[in-house]
Amino acid sequence: MTNRAAGPRRGVPRAWILPVLALLLILIAISIGLLSRSVLVDLLSWWPAWLLLIGLALLSRGRRWGRVRLSALVAIISVMALAAFLTGHVRAWTIMPSASVGLNGPQAGSVITAALSARIDGALDVGSGQSGFLYAVEPIRSGGNVGPPMAVEQLQGPNISVALEPSPDPGLYTFAGWSLDLDEAPTWSLSLAGEVDADLTRVRLSSLQIDGGGSVSLGVATVNAVVTVSGTFEIALPASAPARVVGDAIVPSGWTTSDDGFQSPTPGEGWVISVGEGSSLTVSGG
Repeated sequence: MTNRAAGPRRGVPRAWILPVLALLLILIAISIGLLSRSVLVDLLSWWPAWLLLIGLALLSRGRRWGRVRLSALVAIISVMALAAFLTGHVRAWTIMPSASVGLNGPQAGSVITAALSARIDGALDVGSGQSGFLYAVEPIRSGGNVGPPMAVEQLQGPNISVALEPSPDPGLYTFAGWSLDLDEAPTWSLSLAGEVDADLTRVRLSSLQIDGGGSVSLGVATVNAVVTVSGTFEIALPASAPARVVGDAIVPSGWTTSDDGFQSPTPGEGWVISVGEGSSLTVSGG
């Protein structure tokens, strides 16, 4: 009986299971909607890095550095490179092509009143505190069918009207929705539609229209400001906020029933919330 001499192993080294599995998980996340399809664009843009790693893998095959297989070391570096790439995509690093689809409005400071419409079939997160720009829109970087934002602006002196719309031909640049950040200086008239999650406690509103579903947090209105509700929403109000609901709603204890709806315990001018027919509203905190 003879023993064959051990030669170099052929096939794919077991260490490469990790980077192959990591890449496969990224593709699965895209296919099930956890990641945006724009990952593919960013992935292709990193081709020099992937080409370098493939070259290192070929050169390191069968070589050692002390007791360490160089092929295993290259495989670990490849996993780290994929992790860095995915972090860069999610955090919209400027080297990523998908980072260019964000949108900034005009410089803040010169606008007194602003009307803005953002109506999409997806998630719409709205907040305030944007510094430097009147508004800023960034895609929510998970899977969906919402294209990157486009803006149509009409400026008349200190007043501006903005219509945000998804790109009609997004290609692979589709996302779960948008994250919208507003400057706090102007008085806003907002029309929002989608899966809305809005914190407007620091935004001065003259009117608000919400369609779809979700939750909205409001501050104290110093004048009568009309909120029109169509869909299923929860609106959170400060306890000190005067408010009146016109239509059917679930309201906190302490509110009184009026001829056309409900009235908060705090008297004075404030929110006038009109609930559309067939809509569902829950008011909390007030």
